[in-house]
Amino acid sequence: MFGKQRPNSYIALFRCRGGYVVTRGSIFKITEGVYAYVGSCGNHCSARIVRHLHKVNVKHWHVDYLHDICDELAVVVLPYDEGSVARAMLGSFEGVPGFGNSDRREDKTHLFRVGSFNEDIIKVVLLIKRVIDESLRKRDLINDFTP
Repeated sequence: MFGKQRPNSYIALFRCRGGYVVTRGSIFKITEGVYAYVGSCGNHCSARIVRHLHKVNVKHWHVDYLHDICDELAVVVLPYDEGSVARAMLGSFEGVPGFGNSDRREDKTHLFRVGSFNEDIIKVVLLIKRVIDESLRKRDLINDFTP
């Protein structure tokens, strides 16, 4: 899904039970469903993704707290910057305000409800791809994003 460019961001997909995610400084209400968390790859993309897909003892990022009520499903790596992906998602999906964007205050959130609890994960990935593709093409930020 990410072509020849270097990966810049990823989307981690989680199936969440309803409840609250309590971080060190905030409480976030999560309704039951499939959620997409947008993150930055940084220099060690695979290590970051592996960390975020496992329950960790020392929680540092908001995504670490999702494991309290969510199970990881999949990850999609993208050649687009984290902010562009988050803004594209915000246009089509319900976001959890203030989740995962403390280092990017210009973004409203980096966690989005993208489907119902029993949603087919392949359909979710294809829907997310279409949303990002359409949004970024409208902004003339990409020229080629083919399946």
